[in-house]
Amino acid sequence: MSRVHLHAMTPVDLDAVLALQQRCYGVDFLERREAFAAKLAVTDGLGCCWMARGEDGQPLAYAVSLPVCEATLPALDAPRCQRPVLPTLLYLHDMAVAPEARSLGLASRLLARLRESAGALGLGRMGLVAVQGSQPYWQRQGFAEAAALTAPLRAKLASFGADARFLVQSLR
Repeated sequence: MSRVHLHAMTPVDLDAVLALQQRCYGVDFLERREAFAAKLAVTDGLGCCWMARGEDGQPLAYAVSLPVCEATLPALDAPRCQRPVLPTLLYLHDMAVAPEARSLGLASRLLARLRESAGALGLGRMGLVAVQGSQPYWQRQGFAEAAALTAPLRAKLASFGADARFLVQSLR
């Protein structure tokens, strides 16, 4: 696993994404193929979804993000997504790293790639929903809990569970 290749995610990667999420998340956070396919479809060509594979081709990590505004932030396992005309942030919907690859710095590499994508899209903020006790990790990466949430955002956040927190980071 000395060399890792990052590439833009395509529908061919969906089996690997589903397998990695099974290894990394509790059953309450698993999403169907349809949900990932919808996110890939609305971000095609934008550099928002990335896959990391070892030199042997083994999937090691992925990141799925979308340009959104609060009204278009997808709920967990949403079968459809919309791409707003004027997005306000790059939403990191999902990032998973295989347990055996967690010492390789892949989360940092993927996050750096997403920050570049946000900049290329003219977006000055990133946002994410922290679940499974991950809030301290994301705070160490520069994210902070959003000060106020709109009613639609609170409703979507509820789909992630009672402990879910919406975190944001300014990129400017």
